[in-house]
Amino acid sequence: MRTMKENTDINIDVLCVGNAMVDIFVQTDGALLEKYGITELVQHIEYEKVVDILKNFSNYVAVSGGGAANVAKIAGFLGVRAAFTGVVGQDELGRVFERNLMGAGVRLFLLRTNKPTGICIFLQQPNECAHIVAAPSASYLLTAGDVSEESIQAARLVVIDGFILDRVELVKRIFTLAGKYGAVIGLDMGSIEMTRAHAKDIVQYCSEYPLILFMNQDEAAAFYRVFHDDLDVEEDFTFLRKIKSRVSPLNQKIQAYFQKLTYGDIFPVVAVKLGAKGAMVFSGGKAHYEATLAIIPRDPTGAGDAFCAAFLSAWLCERSFADCAAFGNKVAREALGVNGTLIDGNKLKALAK
Repeated sequence: MRTMKENTDINIDVLCVGNAMVDIFVQTDGALLEKYGITELVQHIEYEKVVDILKNFSNYVAVSGGGAANVAKIAGFLGVRAAFTGVVGQDELGRVFERNLMGAGVRLFLLRTNKPTGICIFLQQPNECAHIVAAPSASYLLTAGDVSEESIQAARLVVIDGFILDRVELVKRIFTLAGKYGAVIGLDMGSIEMTRAHAKDIVQYCSEYPLILFMNQDEAAAFYRVFHDDLDVEEDFTFLRKIKSRVSPLNQKIQAYFQKLTYGDIFPVVAVKLGAKGAMVFSGGKAHYEATLAIIPRDPTGAGDAFCAAFLSAWLCERSFADCAAFGNKVAREALGVNGTLIDGNKLKALAK
């Protein structure tokens, strides 16, 4: 049986809906990866295997995760009235998730189930990309009926985790209710696989609802390729033009496509995160490129979510897209210096000022 923990006096700016996960960061070596058959950089495994992996570590860092939850938490620290809807287990990790979001001032529409809370383990090795193993567990139980109509009615902006796009009825309900009550929708594509699977649906949503769409450079190329087959191999997933002044590093064919997609109205808005090269925003058929200061990251996990949270926080304050992208870049740099979204909340509050 599931129960919902809900704050009663609903007064929010942004409602985030998605997978409620707990991210766990550990230092390991290749022997452990081989022992558990971890061969992919990102791999879903059974929950029991996740628990067994964790038995190898006496200490680890655990923090709330999941794209939409990260956006809610960071937006909360930035002074936005944020809320989150998702499903956790009735276990200690579920309580960790709850404490983390409540510590940022996030209102919770949180459902609990007897299944354990979803876990994502980041197996970090020196001078190597982290291997990520995930057991979504309870987080996958979020359904269309779990989304409160009252919470969407109260929100100016609804943020959807791209990793729930396969749950079609859930996504359709969110879009329908957001449209009914005039809320703008924010969506981060989440992965190349989700982009390929749902690009056509997203374009349809763009024609029907006010949408702010986020993706990284690889997802932007994958999105383009769903509709076009004219990218050369050497162009795919690379940005060859040198950055001179404020010239965009984004592939020109992809840039032209998003200018066309956004032409003629306020929405959709498309923000492409370019990592160390900054970000590019498309709106009204125009493109704006905002460079950033490149740093050596400690861990890239959550940096894209931090960008989304900061971008949307600035947008809610009616700042220009140039300001939104610049603020997104700034907060993303803070996320690059920590594991996941373990950013100092006081630092984020200072940045918001």
